[in-house]
Amino acid sequence: MTTCRSDGIARLLLKSSRYRAKRGGLRHTLTLADIYVPDRCPVLGLRLIPSKGRAGPNSPSLDRIDSRKGYVPGNVIVVSWRANELKKNATLLEMERVAAFYRQLADRK
Repeated sequence: MTTCRSDGIARLLLKSSRYRAKRGGLRHTLTLADIYVPDRCPVLGLRLIPSKGRAGPNSPSLDRIDSRKGYVPGNVIVVSWRANELKKNATLLEMERVAAFYRQLADRK
């Protein structure tokens, strides 16, 4: 069940994803029912807070799980803008390598 708040956010995310898909030549078959907006970012645990104007770290962001695929059901998740910005187009292997590298640096201290 969606609330009025999450329904409004989902509508905005859907509209902006259509624009990005068209601009990037990506497939887009999402409907409103495909977008679930949680209260908190499932990656970082941040409370999702819609912003007016520019996106902030806590703003909801529609992430393509596999950046090579378009905006299709099963390939999107709502996370914080911060989590999506950290991920960008990185592969899982690239993210694991970055984490391992900085973990080693932190362990040296």
